[in-house]
Amino acid sequence: MSALASSRFSVAGDFGAVFSDMYERGFTDGLPVIPPTEPAVRAMLAAAQLQAQDLIAMVPPEGGPATAEKVAINAVMAGCLPEYFPVVVAAMRAITQAKFNLLGVQTTTNPVSPVLVVNGPIRKALEINSGRGCLGPGWRANATIGRAVRLCLLNIGGCPPGDVDKAIHGMPGKLSFCFAEAEEHSPWEPFHRDNGYTRGQSTVTAIAGQGTQNIYAACHDPQDVVTMVADGMACFGNNGYLRALGNPLVIFSPGHAKLFADAGWSKQRVKHELFERTKIPRSRMPRAAQLSKPIYTDYPDDALCLLCQNAESIIIIVAGGPEAYHVTYVPNFGTSVYSMAEIESVSNE
Repeated sequence: MSALASSRFSVAGDFGAVFSDMYERGFTDGLPVIPPTEPAVRAMLAAAQLQAQDLIAMVPPEGGPATAEKVAINAVMAGCLPEYFPVVVAAMRAITQAKFNLLGVQTTTNPVSPVLVVNGPIRKALEINSGRGCLGPGWRANATIGRAVRLCLLNIGGCPPGDVDKAIHGMPGKLSFCFAEAEEHSPWEPFHRDNGYTRGQSTVTAIAGQGTQNIYAACHDPQDVVTMVADGMACFGNNGYLRALGNPLVIFSPGHAKLFADAGWSKQRVKHELFERTKIPRSRMPRAAQLSKPIYTDYPDDALCLLCQNAESIIIIVAGGPEAYHVTYVPNFGTSVYSMAEIESVSNE
């Protein structure tokens, strides 16, 4: 295996001293990190069958080269197990696709962050949580895979918060936002199948999300569920309405998905209903000048403003606990299109 090219640092003292040194150097997200020793970095590279110098991506805003070695270092720091590394690599490839607009995501005043959704057999192999609490704490794979990507954006992309990352408030999802789809508990095809992949393939999808909105839609009628969810989505302060672009993300529980399917509703019908019900009359929005010029600025009062381009732009993922109670809505950045990458790993089989 090729030699590692990164600089070496030696710190006297205990783990706390090592963390303090790395924090002072600006290498961390504020939380403790695992020191990236050479054996640990090499274990990551071996898990993905990559050479240290292999180039995975160029990361804005500085255009830092994300070599396999650099990404592995950040994965070790985040607390990833070596077997997680192929997912991190695929995620880096996904977020650096041009259509994802990572430069905008990295430098905007918006609190946006990559939301990572994992599909395929690797979900089970790595125990990436797709069930109860999948967006919360308690799962190493979810937490550390998302965090590894964030550390890469910070350390390779050169985007420290408050300096280059201009988010006014930020959000907790900027630390880590990764979960899997509960494919076994969904009556519909999983998301990667909708995009042409087979069930035997594993993928990671990157979506530019602004945060989460909980919607308590504990209704028995699908019409009532979509009415409540659309009401939660139809907030014209969200970026989607500025350009009528992007991919609003709706996360239904298996219970809600079953409720729809039992009533004969396809995923496409749910998307259509949400799209139609989130159209807002121009008359509801302020006419005064804004700092940015929304697409609807010169619309007549009776024109309808769109959350996204069309119904297919809405992404529906089935995940979470089984009850048909809560729905999570993740508004989109509005200038980013979701991107996907296949996870290349022997663990896929």
